[in-house]
Amino acid sequence: MSKAQQTVLEISLSALKHNYNYLRSKLKPKTKFLAVVKAFAYGSDDIGIAHYLEELGVDYFAVAYTEEGVNLRKAGVKTPILVLHPLPVNFKTIIDHCLEPSLYSFKVLNEFIEVAKQCNQSKYPVHIKFNTGLNRLGFGENDVDLIVLTLNDAKSIKAKSLFSHLAASEDLNQVAFTKNQISSFRAIALNFTSKIGYKPWLHICNTSGVLNYPNAHLD
Repeated sequence: MSKAQQTVLEISLSALKHNYNYLRSKLKPKTKFLAVVKAFAYGSDDIGIAHYLEELGVDYFAVAYTEEGVNLRKAGVKTPILVLHPLPVNFKTIIDHCLEPSLYSFKVLNEFIEVAKQCNQSKYPVHIKFNTGLNRLGFGENDVDLIVLTLNDAKSIKAKSLFSHLAASEDLNQVAFTKNQISSFRAIALNFTSKIGYKPWLHICNTSGVLNYPNAHLD
């Protein structure tokens, strides 16, 4: 009987650097670079990858869950971290570790406001997600007025960004659909900004969006 073989995954940091620099070169000069390192950086060692991307100058990280962000903080990662799927039970932990939640429903928004208030926070940075076609999570365009009213009444948080997620930016058969998503997001952002009185950062591009829709390179 043959002996079991050990499986080893080798990550090429030079290839990672090449990919990072290539994508960075495609962005508009003032557009920030957010690297998604959820799920153990897709199985490639989130801590090691995050530290290396910090050295390269990445502007932001995103993770799926609070625990992933906490692990990065405990490993010494200082770059801002967006938590895409925060749970109310973890809101205090998010604040304790200077993580930034995506807020995508009034339930989540109001619960985070209360926790931030209890933690004596002022203008804690949050990211407001809108659904423009992916149909997974996010506020709708008709929610803008109530979101603005809620944020203006709350002193404990402040919208650092508005964002959405492209559903089919890699599919060139769905160009019309993707352009409609981008147009919808721009309209939502314009409406939101005009009513709240300041301009949060705006972002919608994933990797394929960066490559295929340069006009959607926002903040």
